[in-house]
Amino acid sequence: MMRSMYAGVSGLQNHQTKMDVIGNNIANVNTNGFKKSRVLFQDTLYQTMRGGSSPTDARGGTNPMGVGLGMQVASIDQIHTPAPAQSTGKTTDMAVDGNGYFIVEDGNERYYTRAGGFDFDRNGNLVTTADGFKVQGWNADENWNIDTVAPPEDIDIQDLRSVEPRATTEMTFTGNLDSTLRAINEGEDENFVFQPDQEGSVIFNNENSVVTSKEMYNSLGDEEIVYFRFYKFDGGDDGITWGCQVSLDPDFGDIDDVDELNPSNESDTITELPFDQDTGKLPVGTSATLKIQDDNEIDFGNDDDVREIEIDFSDLTQYNSSSTAWAEHQDGYTSGDLTSFDVGADGSVLGVYDNGEIRNLARVALANFQNPTGLQQEGNNLYQVTNNSGDANIGAPADQGMGSIMPGSLEMSNVDLSEEFTDMIVTQRGFQANSRLITTSDEMLQELTNLKR
Repeated sequence: MMRSMYAGVSGLQNHQTKMDVIGNNIANVNTNGFKKSRVLFQDTLYQTMRGGSSPTDARGGTNPMGVGLGMQVASIDQIHTPAPAQSTGKTTDMAVDGNGYFIVEDGNERYYTRAGGFDFDRNGNLVTTADGFKVQGWNADENWNIDTVAPPEDIDIQDLRSVEPRATTEMTFTGNLDSTLRAINEGEDENFVFQPDQEGSVIFNNENSVVTSKEMYNSLGDEEIVYFRFYKFDGGDDGITWGCQVSLDPDFGDIDDVDELNPSNESDTITELPFDQDTGKLPVGTSATLKIQDDNEIDFGNDDDVREIEIDFSDLTQYNSSSTAWAEHQDGYTSGDLTSFDVGADGSVLGVYDNGEIRNLARVALANFQNPTGLQQEGNNLYQVTNNSGDANIGAPADQGMGSIMPGSLEMSNVDLSEEFTDMIVTQRGFQANSRLITTSDEMLQELTNLKR
């Protein structure tokens, strides 16, 4: 008689535990990054009344008999299924699309979280808005490179709020030079578009040359404009080649003789572009080193110059099409201050400077686990490693099986209210049934005590 009462007591206690878990899930239905829990029950010890026996020639076997002593909680499991993301419009808010947890630190304590409500503090540290814990990742070095193999550290952009000027050291050309352009030669007839003027110096126009320009910068960030003039030259037995004349003067100065334009003469301001006459392309790696002297004189070979700019012409083509040659890239810039930043799907924090430069400032790190349900819940949407979770596998977003980052979003709770309300009803009925069990057992005891009357 008393066994049924105590079984009912265990049922009441453990159904109350399940209701507590359901209540916690429902309370956190709007908690960003929250992962719900579930309760599993199991029966408890049995009082054996008769053991099982084996069959014999004369009699068959018998099954064991036992009376259960109630039930108990088998486990309270965390359900780490992903949840939908909610757009917030705040750049530093982040949600993980897939596997992975953000890594945050409070002093020497390391935690993991799916709640990506972050912001930069006044010192340039990326921190959690709730607790000020520092978000872990990798910072860019002085060359704007990010090493994701190194151990993660506090994301800190304080030293990157401004950039120093950078002198131009590289320039790249692309586009086409019209193959139908007439070559410049000495002694052309008077109907040709190229003619010497009355004093014998050379005249260029839009029909026998292609002129373009590109800005470049010195070490102080001062902008200079360099001009390029492309023209075709008949090299005799060497075939037709192109010359590129470079100058800081948009008028390129005076050219007194066609021979001065011949690239084979190795002029200080002219370099040769030997296009293949069959493919219309330049040899791979065709380039020239431009020299800038202290007095802003420019040439292609003075060893006393203080600045060098490597110009890559190898992407230029010579087809029967309009001339579109232009310098698409140079690596110099003036000084700039950080005006805004953005976050990429790979976790990169991109800084935008008022000099037009965009740089990778840092990259957020993620951690993955063999058994995420083995993480220890610490409150505040934080988890810590346990013996059964396995060590954290740290990597960059979108790498090594890590999820990608959804910037401007926060992960919602994975609590399903319909499921929780259904479990609540079932739990309530279970609690009610166990309470009736205790009441009925009490009534049976009451009948026993009334037997003496």
